[in-house]
Formats: sequence, structure tokens, C-alpha cells
Amino acid sequence: MTEIKNRDQLKKRVEEKLMDILSQGYKAHYILKKVLKDDTLFVDNRDILDVIFIKREEMSDNQNRPEPFSPAKLLIATDYGILILQEGFEEITDNYLGYSMQKIYYKNMDSIKLDICMLNGKFKVYSGGNELVVIEFETTKYFKDFEEFIKIIHDNKIAEYCK
Repeated sequence: MTEIKNRDQLKKRVEEKLMDILSQGYKAHYILKKVLKDDTLFVDNRDILDVIFIKREEMSDNQNRPEPFSPAKLLIATDYGILILQEGFEEITDNYLGYSMQKIYYKNMDSIKLDICMLNGKFKVYSGGNELVVIEFETTKYFKDFEEFIKIIHDNKIAEYCK
């Protein structure tokens, strides 16, 4: 677990990030907002230690509505692991689009890796020698967020070993 002396600062920072995500309007997928607003089977909101919201990237030709070419992603660090949600592009209803969700417990992580090359970054999670997750991001926008996210994972992995 993250050090107690940092919990209040962490909670305030997370609340600010959550408010920013929830105010994104259509740019934040319905299920991403739902998971952040309500306690769900996937995450209990009081357990959230950090959040990274990677915005959807779209192309617009001024004639049609914008076409997404990179989905929005939400990474949530909790006391027990990380949750990764990614929107899909298949529309199911007016409010729900397809999405994928993956939960990885700290005890199941062997390692994490942050690859940075110029403006492109990759966040990778490994377990049992296999790559479980690869999240690509633009370093100019998200590098600092990923550094903080990795520190929280590191602190929680250390806590797992100390139990």
C-alpha cells in the first residue's frame, strides 16, 4: 500500500483527475465514467490510487462526424492491482459502445516496463514471462502520468512482498 503520509495528497490528486475525466463529455466512453462514478464489481472507488485517461484520437474531414482511429483508454491503480479499460468502436446502443476490460492483481505481475522512444511510449505488464498488456501513448501528453502510475505499482508490489 502507498505510504499513509501520502494518502491525503494522493486522494486529492485522484479526485482532481476523476473530475476532469467525468467532465469530458462524449470524449469519455460511458463505461469509463460509470466505473469511475460508481462502485462496481471491477473497482471500489475508495481503493483508487491513481488514474490515467488517454483520450480518443479522431480524424475529421469536415464533412462527416469525426472518425476515431485510436480508442480512449483508462488505467486505474488500486490497492490490489490495476484495471485497464479500452473503448471499442462498435456501437451497441446510444450510451454503450463496445469495450474491453482487464484486471491484473499486483501478486500476478512479474514486471512492468516503460519504453520511451522520441514521442512514442509503451507501458507493458508481464506475468509468467508473457506480455499481458501493452498500452501505447504519446509521451508529450502522458509521460509524467505514467511515471507516477508506475511508482504506485512499485510501492504496492513492495507491500505485497512485505506481507
